[in-house]
Parts: sequence; C-alpha cells; structure tokens
Amino acid sequence: MSVKQGFGCMGITAFYGQPLPEEEGVKLLKEVFAAGVRHFDTAEIYRSNAFQGKPDENTKFNETVVGKFAAEVGREKVFIATKLFPGLHGDDKMTTDDVLKAVDDSLKRLGSDYIDLYYLHRLPSNLDVTVFMTACKTLVEAGRIKHIGLSEAGPAKIREADAIHKVSYVQQEWSLITRNLEESVVPTCRELAITVVAYSPLARNLLTGVVTEPPADWRANMPRYSPENLKKNVELVAQISALAEKKNCTAAQLSLAWLFAKAAALDVNMIPIPGTTKVQHAMDNIASEKVSLSPEEVAKLEEIGAAVAGERATEQYTQQGIEGQL
Repeated sequence: MSVKQGFGCMGITAFYGQPLPEEEGVKLLKEVFAAGVRHFDTAEIYRSNAFQGKPDENTKFNETVVGKFAAEVGREKVFIATKLFPGLHGDDKMTTDDVLKAVDDSLKRLGSDYIDLYYLHRLPSNLDVTVFMTACKTLVEAGRIKHIGLSEAGPAKIREADAIHKVSYVQQEWSLITRNLEESVVPTCRELAITVVAYSPLARNLLTGVVTEPPADWRANMPRYSPENLKKNVELVAQISALAEKKNCTAAQLSLAWLFAKAAALDVNMIPIPGTTKVQHAMDNIASEKVSLSPEEVAKLEEIGAAVAGERATEQYTQQGIEGQL
C-alpha cells in the first residue's frame, strides 16, 4: 500500500525538545514505512544543537537516523529528500565546492551512494542560485542525486533555477492558515510541472488542537504562539475541531484533507510532509486521506482559517523565505 503523503523527519532529532534515541527514531520510521509512506524528508541542519556551533561527537544527525532506517527496509524502497543549508557553509557566497562537500557529507551520514531529492534549503539575497543549480546538474549527471529542489523559493528564483536544470520539487509552508503561496508559487509550479512539497501542513502542531499554551521550544517566539495570538488561534482551531467531530475525524485530519482538496482544486501536484515523534499521530495523519470534503466544507474551513492571528513566522525567518523575494 502506498499513500499520497510523505513524512517530515525533523522532529526526531531537532527543534522539538530532546532527540529521540536512535533506535526509537528508526522504529518510528519503519512503522510509517509499513503504513505506506515512501517519501522521507530530512536535512543537514536537522541535528541536535543546531545553530549552536559546530557539531561534535555527541551531535545527533537526522540524516544518520534516516539512513539507518533506509538500510533496514531497503534503500531502493524509499525516496529520501535532504537539503543544503547555506548558513552552515560560512557567511561568504556559496561556492561549487561547498555544494559538492555538502552532498558528500550528507551521503556519508545517509550511508547511501545517491540522494533521491536534493534541495537548497533557503535562498538568502546574497546567494546566486546558479552556483547551486550548476553544481547539482553535474551531480545529477554523475548519478549522485536524482532530482533537484528548492525550499522557500519565490517565482522568479524558481524560473531562474529551472532554466539551468529541471526543478522537480519546491518545498513551501502550506496549510489551512498559511496560504500566501497560492497566488505566487503554486501557479509557477503548475506551469512548470513542479511538485509542491507542503511542509508544516499542520502549522507546527497548531492545527492539531492539542496546543493551548505557548510551547517550551522555538515556537514560543513565533507570532502565532504569542499569548495574545495563541488565545485567538486556539478558539479558531476549536471551530475546526467542531467540524471535524461532525465528520468523525480529528482537526488534524480535517486540515490535511483540506490541503489535498485545495491542491486538487488548484491543479497542482502536492505532497504534504507532516511530522511527529509518535506512531499513533503518524497513523492518524495517514488516515486523513480517507476524509473527503464537499465544496461547502472547504469554503467553511477557509473562512475559519482566514481569521488566524499572527504571521506564519518571525520577520527574520520570512525574509529568508518567499516573502523576501516577492
């Protein structure tokens, strides 16, 4: 059995509390694989103590966990996406050697001789996307990567990159309460036959209905999680939960069902990559594919979602994303 969604692996090692023990992370991924998921999303920056200096012997790398899982189930059976994060490679402009070394390092951590999908994680203003794309083009020709992708890229950068080599995937935040890509990135991807990979499709857990207080992690600094905004957003999600109850599903499942319906309505290929550290939550997310929505239900959910309080992220974050390119 295969399913339409992928799995975001980030939380196994980074940004959401303590990393899972490696064996638990591998077990989680194997359960998700057994349920039909084949697309697994990781990145070089998804490591313990990210942004806190250089890694050491105690650093837990997400790619290592994903690689060990892939080796156990069969590397050829899974589609692994990973990413180059420019900020890890110095403050100067990125060079071809930076790209080649980053790929080498990721391959070693993954324990693989190829990467299915290699993204540029962010496109800061001083970065020439030509360097990344040209280097990756040679890596595709050498069989070291299969597909090239961009994350948080605006239409102009997508077109510039695609003119050098086919961009197969663009990863962007997309959820019921984050929809700014629908009038910019989505039409470009539809025109160029690029698949949109939707990260944070549950809005960093906000759309699950379980968050009622500012979390004790990096999300506490996000606008939607400020005490004032969170109070309003909890009330918003309660409305989604009420609709979900009528359909015998959860708020998270209803939110994912909306995303599938919206992508279909916009005629764009889309793969959501919800992540979790709990097997049951992963199974619940997969079950969302059985939830169907009427046009009236889609419209009602969009009416509710439009009332979200706060921007999707901090200004520093968004200015490194598509907002800084539009």
